[in-house]
Amino acid sequence: MKKMCDAIYIHIPFCIKKCGYCDFLSFSCEEKSKIDREQYVKKLIEEIKLYPKLNYDTVYFGGGTPSLLEVKEIQRILEELNINIGAEVTLEVNPQTVDLEKLKGFREIGINRLS
Repeated sequence: MKKMCDAIYIHIPFCIKKCGYCDFLSFSCEEKSKIDREQYVKKLIEEIKLYPKLNYDTVYFGGGTPSLLEVKEIQRILEELNINIGAEVTLEVNPQTVDLEKLKGFREIGINRLS
């Protein structure tokens, strides 16, 4: 019997703007006062710590626009996960939210797939 891989979806609810067709929980940059990114990352990490540690083969950051987070914020989240060697670590990216330096940073912390 083949073992199913352990995967995790991490929702990042921040967007440049809220699209009319989107049904996901998300907040536009204009709504910044409703939710603070740093506080969200902190609470997300607290929640991750509530669950047993699994060894992940797949990590997917979706949203929203996860690429609105800083590299160090994504890194802090990744540091709380046990990620297997060779795992696929995906980050949804809006091209307007990244530059070459940020893309290099994402690569350095283990992001190996962009969507």
